Parts: sequence; structure tokens; C-alpha cells
Amino acid sequence: MRLAWEFLKRDALIAMSYRTAFATQLIGNVVVLAVFYYIGKMFEGASVEALARYGGNYAAFLLIGIAFTDSLGVSVSTFAAQIREGQMTGALEATLMSPVPVGRILVYSSLWSYCLSAFRFVLYLALGLLFFGVDLKNAQLGAGLLVFVLTVVSFAGLGMIWASIVMLVKRGESIMNLVGGAFLLLGGVMFPVDVLPSWLQSLSKLIPLTYGLEGMRLTLLQGHRLVQLSEIIGALLLFSIVLVGLGLAGFSGAVRIVKERGSLTQF
Repeated sequence: MRLAWEFLKRDALIAMSYRTAFATQLIGNVVVLAVFYYIGKMFEGASVEALARYGGNYAAFLLIGIAFTDSLGVSVSTFAAQIREGQMTGALEATLMSPVPVGRILVYSSLWSYCLSAFRFVLYLALGLLFFGVDLKNAQLGAGLLVFVLTVVSFAGLGMIWASIVMLVKRGESIMNLVGGAFLLLGGVMFPVDVLPSWLQSLSKLIPLTYGLEGMRLTLLQGHRLVQLSEIIGALLLFSIVLVGLGLAGFSGAVRIVKERGSLTQF
């Protein structure tokens, strides 16, 4: 735990030392929230069958979609960002040659990013509640927290897989853009999955974002309890186990390959 705390403290101090950038990022989050909220307001009063199960409020539906996806983006990008920074600064070789297991290095080096992403999600919800009239009075926070954690862990597994790819190919932004676009289309971020063609709905069931957003909206907007979310919780738990396992195995394999190639310091 002490090592985890040292990683967290180091990254927090680095982030806080760039106060202007930190403050600007938070202000940018607020502006993005306002933009999407008022997009949602255009549909106020409209009766959309696909939104009925979420309370019919598109602004609230969209707010949770944007806030949650923004937080989950950290899970996908943070590991690869740490690897890329290590490659660029030359610190990667020393880090990976240390006696600390690879999995712990990945997790510890990303703790600050996860704390910040959780804070941003809470910030989005607080602003929506206080200033944009989003109704969260029926929210089941305990169930929502479980959905949040399981979805973040699932995306952490994807992030480890992505970090493995970055380790091997150095650059791969085009791949990430393609995957991100697919998740945006299939995950139900900006519109319910029910409006998609049936074959795309089938594909949407293969990504954890679909279940995470569904669970988060039902718990926060409709007050669903854990007993009502058994299918979603089960799917997210399965995604977490499989993706984290694949991520750890893939990253360990990538490290072994680059060590054999002698390309740890190449970028």
C-alpha cells in the first residue's frame, strides 16, 4: 500500500504543479456539460418511446452518457499514456526492470488518473443536479457505485490491452480512434441502443460500455436496485474477469517481446 500511495502522491503533485492546465481542464468539462445539456433541452417535452425506461428526459440521459464515457476514457488511455511517456523520457526501461510486478506498476501508475476521473464524474452529476435541473432524487447510489466500479475495471482491462499494443507498435492512434468511434455508436452514449438496427444491437451486447451505461442510467434516473440489475451486474463481472485477465497476460507478453528485441527505449 505504501508503494501505491507514493505513486498516487507523485502523480498528484505533478498534476497540481500545472495549476492553469488543471483548472482549464475542469472548466472545459463544465463547458462540455453545458453544451450537451442544452442539446438535450431541444428535445424537452418530446415523447420518445426509447427513452421511456429512463424517465423520458433526454437531457438527463445525455448528461449521464457523456459524464460516464468521459470518466471511462481514462481507463482506456491512462496505461498507454504512461507507457508512451516512459518511452519518450527513457524511464520505461528502468521501471520495467524494477522488482515490482508489471501488473502493480500498471495499476499504481494510473491511480491518480482514476481518482481524477471519479471526481469529474461526480462533478458532472453535481452540476447537473444543481444548475441544470437533472432529477436524481430516486438515485440508488450504492448500486450505481457498483456499476461504476465494475465498468471501470472492465475498461481497465481494455486499457491494458491497448497499452500492450502501444508497447509493440509505439503509435496506434488510428486504431484507438476506430475503436472509440465504434463504442460511441454501439454503447448508447448519445442515444438508446434500441434505436439501432437489430444486427448492431447484437454487436452492442459485446462491449461493456452498453451494460455500464444502462446500469448507471437505471440506478441514477429510475432508482433501480441491485436485484433489478442482476443481468447487467453479471455481464460486467464477466467482462471484468476476462478483460483484465487478457490485459495482464497481453502486457506481460508485450514486455517479454520488447525485452527480447531490445526495443524498450525505442519510440
